[in-house]
Amino acid sequence: MAQVIFTIKDKKIYFTEGMSQVVLDESKGIISGGDYKEVLSTYIGPYGAEAFSQLVNGEEEQVHFHTTFDKKHGEFLLLHVSGYSMISGNSTEIFGIISDEREANNQLMTALKELSDIKYALDQSVIVAITDPQGKIIHANAHFCEISGYSPDELIGNTHQLINSGYHSRAFFKEMWRTIGFGGVWHGEIRNRAKDGSCYWVDTTIVPVKDAKGKPIQYIAMRYDITDKKKNQERVRLMAYYDHLTGLPNRRKFDEQLTQKVAIAKKNDTKFGIMFVDLDGFKYVIDTLGNIAGDELLIAVARRLEKIIGEGGVVSRLSGDVFAVLIDSIAAPKEMQYFAEAIITSFKEPFAIDEYQLNMTASIGIATFPEAGSDTSTMMKHADLAMYRVKNTSKNDFGFFDREMKISNQRAFQIKNDLRMGLENNQFYMVYQPKVSPEEGIVTSCEALIRWKHPDFQEISPGEFIPLAEELGMINDIGDWVIENVCKQLQQWEALGYDLLPVSINLSPSQFLQVNFAEKFWSYLQTYHVNPSWIQIEITESLFIDNMAYVQQILKTMKSQGVKVALDDFGTGYSSLAYLQKLDLDILKIDKSLIRGISNASTKKEIATTIVQLGKSLGMKVVAEGVENKEEMEILCRYDIDEIQGYYYSKPLPVAAMSEVLKTKMLVT
Repeated sequence: MAQVIFTIKDKKIYFTEGMSQVVLDESKGIISGGDYKEVLSTYIGPYGAEAFSQLVNGEEEQVHFHTTFDKKHGEFLLLHVSGYSMISGNSTEIFGIISDEREANNQLMTALKELSDIKYALDQSVIVAITDPQGKIIHANAHFCEISGYSPDELIGNTHQLINSGYHSRAFFKEMWRTIGFGGVWHGEIRNRAKDGSCYWVDTTIVPVKDAKGKPIQYIAMRYDITDKKKNQERVRLMAYYDHLTGLPNRRKFDEQLTQKVAIAKKNDTKFGIMFVDLDGFKYVIDTLGNIAGDELLIAVARRLEKIIGEGGVVSRLSGDVFAVLIDSIAAPKEMQYFAEAIITSFKEPFAIDEYQLNMTASIGIATFPEAGSDTSTMMKHADLAMYRVKNTSKNDFGFFDREMKISNQRAFQIKNDLRMGLENNQFYMVYQPKVSPEEGIVTSCEALIRWKHPDFQEISPGEFIPLAEELGMINDIGDWVIENVCKQLQQWEALGYDLLPVSINLSPSQFLQVNFAEKFWSYLQTYHVNPSWIQIEITESLFIDNMAYVQQILKTMKSQGVKVALDDFGTGYSSLAYLQKLDLDILKIDKSLIRGISNASTKKEIATTIVQLGKSLGMKVVAEGVENKEEMEILCRYDIDEIQGYYYSKPLPVAAMSEVLKTKMLVT
């Protein structure tokens, strides 16, 4: 900032700084030494000269004022003038300063312009409110009025209670006021309610304006509209925690709710229960009516479950057609039975889907706290186990988890875990059950059956480990092992000079439908030099569902090479007669369920004997399996049964015993 400094002695003015040329447009030499009144009148006006006269005359000790000055070339200056009376010995000296304030003025104007621009920008994008220390609004910008729906007159003089949505707790606002009341800056997200009743979210920063002592005298609240952001967050939350189809809580949300419930129950020593609800036959609905109808059914089931459970619990959809129900409070485990029975009873009313009335049932597994577990994962595992126990035994029923089920589950887990090790360590072996021609009284063929000697559980029956192998996806590996070992055994018997008999091998649908099944099958026969006529394959009618053309093609190829084909478990399905007409089969095996008790049940006798006649009329050999007593055998013989397989003649034999049978074709009694 340019300045001119001067002194007045004996009414003469003397300039001591060389800035007079810049400020006053005159050199120091020309104006120094002149009469102070004359010089000051020329450059700062008569008023200025008179002000300094008061200092010279001792009337004032200091003066301060603003004035203007027109420079020679027409430039207009804004000057600030200060004068001081200073006593030096016996004389008085006047000290003066003339300052050019153009630069300071320009800076002030620039600052004011910048503040104006900032205010404009804030008003366009930020919701601004200023309140007094008591929270009354003393300023509200246009953006605040726009988003809230209130006019300035309605806002000013009111508190923010006017737009309180009731969403936040008293503690929330108490903490906010505590922060700003002590002079701190508060930041957070607030949901407000507009005049029309709609709600909006704002990201809020509240800054206290303090007095000289640091006490807040005003609060400036700056807010940004984040309503769309919160809506998107809610959409993401719904996607993460709720099933998109039914709107029910999903598995993740159910896990959280169950975890919270376990913690509360432990703290308060209370009980509760969960149920897993699986729809029986849902896959059939999908296969028959399609996915859209299946989705509509799931939605209808969800609504019905919600209606049944009401406010007593929470319904969730875990996956597919499995729902979970959490019952908040029970006095004893048996109370869960009420809810399970209510679900089963409710399902007796058909579900109206499009033009269909779908009759559905459900299998329900129940686990209670703390009886079935004291943590989330254990309870869910046990409810799932109880549900599958019902589904695999009876369906359309409910069952509680119990200790026996846990032991069974642990055994099943270890068996599944040890299956591959069993194959690799040669723990599996083959036995052979003779099939006898009752007319000739000799063994005419046999069936190869796999067995497993487990290191811990000893002998495990195929009825136990085969279903587990199917669940685990190992049934194909086991099936391939059986084919190879039968071929290997046939090769060994031939090498020993035995007169071989046809050996039947059971094939699972999964194994048969492998893309490379036929190639692997023939490779085993070729590797061990096995004549195809020594092999019979046993298949079930479930193999033909949805695969008729493909199965016919493979069977035709195998039969052309001399392999015999048997239809196993005949009489247990629903479409067996249709398959008999379409497939060129060699052997028909009557399921043991139709043989058991045939001597006492006239209905079974009629069915079994009819099957024998039917098979023979189609040119097939008919085999009865599961024959255990003389009465059953004699009834079947009356109708010319071809072969009998069962304990009446022989249990499955180890290789050594079967080798002895091959020598004479007779069973050792």
